[in-house]
Amino acid sequence: MELKPRVLIVGGGAIGALFGWRLSLSDDISVSLVCRSNYHEVKSRGYLVHSAQFGKHVFKPTQIYQTVEEAALEGTYDYVIVALKALPNIYDSSERISAVVGAHTMVLLFQNGICIEEPFIKRFPRTPLVSSVSFVSVKNDEGVLRHGGFSMLASGIHQPEMRGDRAVRAKLDFISRVFVSVGVSSIVEQDIQPYRWQKHILNGSTNPVSVICGGASCQEMAQNDYCCKLLEETMDEIFKLGKQVTGRAFPGVDGIVDPQSATEYIRSIPVPVYTSMLVDSQCKRPMEREVILKNPIALADKLGVDVPHMKALYAMTTMIEEGYSKQ
Repeated sequence: MELKPRVLIVGGGAIGALFGWRLSLSDDISVSLVCRSNYHEVKSRGYLVHSAQFGKHVFKPTQIYQTVEEAALEGTYDYVIVALKALPNIYDSSERISAVVGAHTMVLLFQNGICIEEPFIKRFPRTPLVSSVSFVSVKNDEGVLRHGGFSMLASGIHQPEMRGDRAVRAKLDFISRVFVSVGVSSIVEQDIQPYRWQKHILNGSTNPVSVICGGASCQEMAQNDYCCKLLEETMDEIFKLGKQVTGRAFPGVDGIVDPQSATEYIRSIPVPVYTSMLVDSQCKRPMEREVILKNPIALADKLGVDVPHMKALYAMTTMIEEGYSKQ
């Protein structure tokens, strides 16, 4: 009997749980999940899913591990999906998955931020690396997944020299089709970076500004004249920098083609949205400020692009995190 392709999702937070649940519905693959901090809760109760797109369900993973090393004891994996927080100042995500990356593994990064791929390229130079961008609103509220009405993935092979490899492309196409079969919109792009920068328009602005605002939802920020102006001016920096870095126009997902259409989109969302950086700051956890702000700032300095708002936001979020880290 032919064995099913094996998928390991590393990270049992909102993104890992949502996409792990959808993949588990397919008969074409075998799905395992690594949960570190919430292992015992997920093992015993699973996740209660409240999804505007898919309805109410309970997702109880059948193959769950507390560490990557435990998962490695069960053999090799065809796909390793990295759904960890991108915190390069705290840990190296590539090192955390090294035990499960084999000769025939494809690594897919389901992480936020800019320039997140380089540590994986250095550690696994011959491993196909897929940069995946998720357009989805989902929150893990103590085991309750609260998901909106839309889920989309855009993925692309990061290494240019591997993009023409038919076997690599076929492997990526296969898992993309599996996602489509379970209700997730999924596309494969030759160059994924414009999509990553497209997502960063919202990520790179609403995340840090929400922390500075002390708890406001995205809609509240976009409805306040002064805060909306701050968001749009930060977004303008991201638009200019992203186009300079990629040399291409952004794809315009959700009709977002400029800062004004971005804030209009935010105001149109019917359910309050609270950013991941805000939730982390409220829980006094490390924030993804390095990949959301510091890495783009480094690119801007290298290319001579002026990004004063991003630099101010990085300075303030850094001081906020350092402040509660001392408590």
